[in-house]
Amino acid sequence: MKKIYTYGAAQKLYSPFKKLESKFDIHLKAGNYYILRFDGKEMTAGFKIKHQAINDMFFKTMRESFYNFVDTFKKTLFAYSFSDEISILFKSKKTDDDFSRSEKLLSLLSSQLTLNFYKSAIKYNLDLKNKDWLFDARILEVTKEDTLSYFQARQAFAIDKYLTQLKGQYGIDYKLHKSDDIIEALKLKGVEYSKLNPEYAYGIMYSNKTSINPFEFAEDPTKLRLACFGT
Repeated sequence: MKKIYTYGAAQKLYSPFKKLESKFDIHLKAGNYYILRFDGKEMTAGFKIKHQAINDMFFKTMRESFYNFVDTFKKTLFAYSFSDEISILFKSKKTDDDFSRSEKLLSLLSSQLTLNFYKSAIKYNLDLKNKDWLFDARILEVTKEDTLSYFQARQAFAIDKYLTQLKGQYGIDYKLHKSDDIIEALKLKGVEYSKLNPEYAYGIMYSNKTSINPFEFAEDPTKLRLACFGT
């Protein structure tokens, strides 16, 4: 060997790149609220069953992945999931170590969620279609008011997506776009939206503050605030 190799020498050689690494590694602010959002890559289309609003095996897999994930990430205050998406609200603390660095937080938790997904998929015998399934991750710094608006927005996407899927299942005119019109059209087909599985209709929810069943966030923002912050 032409060079003498030591850990200290390697550190010195790599030091310029360590600075480049830190350029995108944002440190979370202690005491602030953050939301992590995970999205399955191409899962919605990949697990869709034609003329069926819900793929039951995929739903059960995601549901269990969701609950296992929030159980693993003990900092979760509130969490919401629909289809292949999961959003987690948490508050950063000064002593968080790895969980105070955005880069490490996102990479570790997206890996953990992917692992949970595969374990649940095996349990429920979900056909993985000989593909590799992944979750991407992003982080948002939010205020309390931002948080309520954020979850209302994500649920709005969820409700619209489910209604669109129901249109396909029950052969309802694809030109109908407003929720009231679609719900009325479903009623004419003998389907009462209010009596459908609430986890399909409103999403899956978790709160470490209170016991919670699925509900419409825009209808009861006070209940949403209580679920997120306890006050």
